[in-house]
Amino acid sequence: EGIMKKLKDSFKANKLLALATVILVLFMLLVFENSLLMLRFARIEKNNLFNWGVSFSQVQAERFGSDWRANYIALLDDLKFKNIRISAYWDRIEPQKNQFDFSETDWMMDEATKRGAKITLVVGQKNLRYPECYYPSWVDSANIQQTSDDATNMIVKIAQRYKNHPALENWQLENEFLLKSFGKCPAKMLTNAQLKKELVALRSIDPNHYIILTQSDQFGLPVLGPFADVFGMSMYRWSWDKKIGYWRYPQNGTYFWWKAGLISAFYGQSIKIHELQAEPWGPWGNEHISVAEASRTMNPDKLRSNIDYAKQTKIKSIDLWGAEWWWYQKQTGQDDMWQAVKSSIKQ
Repeated sequence: EGIMKKLKDSFKANKLLALATVILVLFMLLVFENSLLMLRFARIEKNNLFNWGVSFSQVQAERFGSDWRANYIALLDDLKFKNIRISAYWDRIEPQKNQFDFSETDWMMDEATKRGAKITLVVGQKNLRYPECYYPSWVDSANIQQTSDDATNMIVKIAQRYKNHPALENWQLENEFLLKSFGKCPAKMLTNAQLKKELVALRSIDPNHYIILTQSDQFGLPVLGPFADVFGMSMYRWSWDKKIGYWRYPQNGTYFWWKAGLISAFYGQSIKIHELQAEPWGPWGNEHISVAEASRTMNPDKLRSNIDYAKQTKIKSIDLWGAEWWWYQKQTGQDDMWQAVKSSIKQ
C-alpha cells in the first residue's frame, strides 16, 4: 500500500511538472512569436521618415473665440505642417437635406494645395471633437434606417466632390466610431454593420485613396472589423476622470509597439498615431482651463515627453492633437506650446 501511494504521488507530481512545462513552453513560444512580430514591424518602419501631421477643427477653434481661418493658415505657414487632418462636419456640410455647403472644406483643401500640403479628410457621423456626432437638425436619429441611409448619402456626396482634389491624401471614415463611452452619439447607430456599409459606399466612389479607420481604446485590439487600409490609434498619457481626478495611463510605448506589430501582421494594416496628446485634459473644456490648471496635463516638457513616448512605438506617422489650443495660447501671450511644437517637429 505504501508503494502504491508513492507511485500515485510520483505520478501526480510528474503530471503537474509536465503541465507546468507545457505551459512554460507555450508561454515562451508566445513571447518569441510576439517578439518576431514586433521586430517585423520595426523593420517595416525603419526606413520611413517621421511624418508629422496635425488635426484641426474649426469648431474647436471657434470655441476659443479664435479666427479659425487664421489658425489654420498659421499651421501651414508658421509651423509648416504638410499633413493636416480636417473634419467634414455633417451639420455644416448638409445644413438642409440634400442641400450641401462645401465652402469651408473647399477653402481648407485649396489653401493646402497652394502650399503643397496634404489632407486627411474625416467623413461620417462621428467626427473630431466633442460631442463628436454633429447631426443636422433635420436628422431624426431615432429612425435608424433613415439615418443610416442619410449618413451614407452624405459620405458619398463628399467623396464625389473631393476624390480628385490634389490636396486629398487619405480618407478617414468616422472617428473612433465603435467607441461608445465618450461623446454624445446614439449608440444604436455605432455598429460594425453601419461602419461596413459606409466603407463599401466610400470605396465604391473612390477606390484610389487609402481609407483610415481609428480606435480610441488604448488597451483593445480591433478584432471584429471591418478593416480598411490604415489603422489609427490614439495616444494619451495624462488625463482627468470625475471619479479619480488626474491620472496617467499606465502602459508604456512598447505596448503600442506590440499592438502595432500584431495589427500589421494579422490584418495587413499600415499603422499611424492619429491623435498624440498635445493639449490638456482637465475637468472642463480647454477654453475654460487656466494656464496653471492646463500645465497639470500639458506643457512643453510633457509634450516632449509624449513625443519621446510615441517614438518608442516605432510608428513613424504621427498626428498631434491640440492645434486650436496652442494657437489660442499664442494669441493670448503664451506662445511656449506653439514654439515647443515648432521645435519638436523639426527633429
